[in-house]
Amino acid sequence: MVMLCERCFSPVEDGEENVVSLAHIDTVLPDGSITWNHAYVHTAGCTEPCVPEHQRPDTGTWDSSRGIQSRRQH
Repeated sequence: MVMLCERCFSPVEDGEENVVSLAHIDTVLPDGSITWNHAYVHTAGCTEPCVPEHQRPDTGTWDSSRGIQSRRQH
């Protein structure tokens, strides 16, 4: 099973990292039994995942007419 941190979505190594395990109720069945959904969060600060260049969104070039500078009163 692949465990992902809910905060940064980076993989969590089983037993090698300090994490908090959170249990959320997924389903309550008519017989009273519960199905749990487990989530994990790093206890130390999460690192910013490095997104490869080809997966970064194309934001285009900056259009200076859209900035607030053109609307400022001098």
